[in-house]
Amino acid sequence: MKIQFIILFVIHMAFTGTTHAVENGAPLENKAPLENKDSLDDLNEISGVVIDRTMTRLGADFYSIFSQMLNDKYEDLTENLTVKERATALSGSIITIFHRQTPIYRTALSPGRQQAETKAEEAVKVVGSYVIRWRIERYLKDTFDVGHDEI
Repeated sequence: MKIQFIILFVIHMAFTGTTHAVENGAPLENKAPLENKDSLDDLNEISGVVIDRTMTRLGADFYSIFSQMLNDKYEDLTENLTVKERATALSGSIITIFHRQTPIYRTALSPGRQQAETKAEEAVKVVGSYVIRWRIERYLKDTFDVGHDEI
């Protein structure tokens, strides 16, 4: 009996048009619909992010020290970086720092917090000089027919 009542109720709701009230009512968007926008130019890209792709405690220590030192030295850094770790049985971990899928620093890290701090200081220096060189090369390249982000 209950199943028949539920079926009758669903059929009644389908034919009375109450399910179409949302479609014919007020729009759900506050502003113009997204489909009418020309492009996504008004969306800001996230910048200055250091992504953690480490797997072990050793890699997490390096990432933490590196990101703190980088933030202290270059507060206005707008480039996105990725710290990736590959754990190995013989040498501890291999840490690589990427900028736009380009490896800019790679080192082997054996267990020990002191070595992680030393390597993080070295990585901050390398990343700083790379970013400065990359920005200069980017602005000096010929961009007659392409934009800077397409290079």
